[in-house]
Amino acid sequence: MAERIYLILDSKSTPLANAVLESPPNSEVLQIRILGGKEDKVAEHREIQLIGMDDSTPNRVGVIIRQRDDKMVIQPTAALGPNARENLRIFTDFESVMYPVTGRWKGQRTLKAKDLSCGGIAFWADRALEDREIVEMVLPVTDAPLIVKTQILRELPDDTTEQPLYASKFVDLIQDEEALIRKAVFSIQIDSAD
Repeated sequence: MAERIYLILDSKSTPLANAVLESPPNSEVLQIRILGGKEDKVAEHREIQLIGMDDSTPNRVGVIIRQRDDKMVIQPTAALGPNARENLRIFTDFESVMYPVTGRWKGQRTLKAKDLSCGGIAFWADRALEDREIVEMVLPVTDAPLIVKTQILRELPDDTTEQPLYASKFVDLIQDEEALIRKAVFSIQIDSAD
């Protein structure tokens, strides 16, 4: 059986560490092994959130009841829905390109990412886009660059630049693409927690 990887967040959804679940996922108490030498950072908190990297891993809120070295015993106190994983949003600043699918323009346009989640991306565009327009964009933060379809949801208020800022959601993703995006979000979350 593959390891069940969790992202550990504090009660305010700040990323703390990655962990491996070492007990069955539906146990009365969960045993986790903290990765990357971050057990002291996790141990500073009483209540933590455990967000599973894949859909078969239940998301939980729990209380740390014991710790020995990098292993912790967690008493689950509440279940978190699958939207907990979708709502993980990380700030990022990569530059990339997009291509029209449904827009009234041709060619390639540049974009600068503001934040990324498992469900979508907020980005600045070099020109105006239409609500509900679908574009293909290159995500350079996955293991290998990934081209994904993204639907523009709305323009966001932003006083920092003349370029329009858009909220968008990924559409028509296959399971492998979802897994690659989730892995990128988790690794960027942990890198930003250092």
